Amino acid sequence: MFKDNTIICISTIDWGFLWQRHQIFMRRFSESNNRVFYLENINPNPEINMSLISKAFKRIVRVISGPKIKEKKTPENLTVITPFIIPFKNRVICFLNENIFFKILLLYLRLKGVNNPIVWTYISTSSALKLIKGLNPSLLVYDCVFDVSLHPGSSKDIAISEKKLISAADLIFTDNRYLFKKCKGLNANTHLVPPGVDFENFQHHKAGSNARFLDDIKKPRICFFGGIDEIRLDLELIAFIAKKRPDWSIVLLGPVIKTDISPLKLENIFIKGPVEHGQLTGYLAKMDTLILPYRIIPFSKSIFPAKIFECLATGKPVVSTPLEELSFLNNGPIKMASSKENFLKNIEETLVSDTEEAKKERLKIARDNSWSVRLEILENALQETMAKKQKRTS
Repeated sequence: MFKDNTIICISTIDWGFLWQRHQIFMRRFSESNNRVFYLENINPNPEINMSLISKAFKRIVRVISGPKIKEKKTPENLTVITPFIIPFKNRVICFLNENIFFKILLLYLRLKGVNNPIVWTYISTSSALKLIKGLNPSLLVYDCVFDVSLHPGSSKDIAISEKKLISAADLIFTDNRYLFKKCKGLNANTHLVPPGVDFENFQHHKAGSNARFLDDIKKPRICFFGGIDEIRLDLELIAFIAKKRPDWSIVLLGPVIKTDISPLKLENIFIKGPVEHGQLTGYLAKMDTLILPYRIIPFSKSIFPAKIFECLATGKPVVSTPLEELSFLNNGPIKMASSKENFLKNIEETLVSDTEEAKKERLKIARDNSWSVRLEILENALQETMAKKQKRTS
């Protein structure tokens, strides 16, 4: 068993954000008697907007009035840290972050008894590399979950810094075949660990009173759950469906992320906002068809939706745009369409011709892709890599 280690996770998302592999892996490690420090997002944004200004102001107020490090306890052995990092990206801000606030963070961790930890990073910026160097890791793990060089909001130097990280890492995990091929070419110790699902949890429909709002929304209910993000989602497609079928209800469950949702302000589109992951199954039980309306752009080549096996675990029919990483599920567990008209047609077909046999197939695929299977692969790779490194250094 992988245990008795100290792990620093440098995450791209905050602990309370949409539940995914970042939190799942770290919670599992903490439950296995590893001491985990989860650093919430330290990645600065190159674009200044009102949301970032508000975020920066709150952080500055906190620094003036209180401690420089915000710490909160979650599961036993896991500490979530919100370090003070100015969330803008320019030379002056990067200098302040790297030479003042990173040093405060490193001092804090040393006072907590952290020495030569395992560093598990989701961030590959040049600033992150400097923080990793300061942590002096005994083992460096990069969990690569999308192609940062193709992300529309990435900085120009990200491809260079990520290449350095891939080459320097002791161990790399990727969540899809595209990224596996990319990383494997630079680092032989690369392993494919796709998304999974807590299958048993998805068989219990616990939504509580918060799902009652759906009782006033007429069927059929077509649902997307996850971050509402204009970089990933095809908002025009969602609006097209709503306009063409005003008798349908389009339900969107999840936070709006730096996105103008004015195209979605239609009478039959209902945006609920964030839903606790523990209550999600209760909401989804009330839906008729689940949709994955992702944009098809260069960046989408590296997208393997973390929610796909959760969708299948509900037993509900699923309609998606043609993401390359989901092609192996097409014309079987899910339906794919590249045009708006065919996407609409596929939804119509699921509403009138879904079968019990198709539902059983979806449930079987979900069951075969549980997180317990993924975590076993993950921990075996970690133990093997650690053993080999200790042998080389002894």
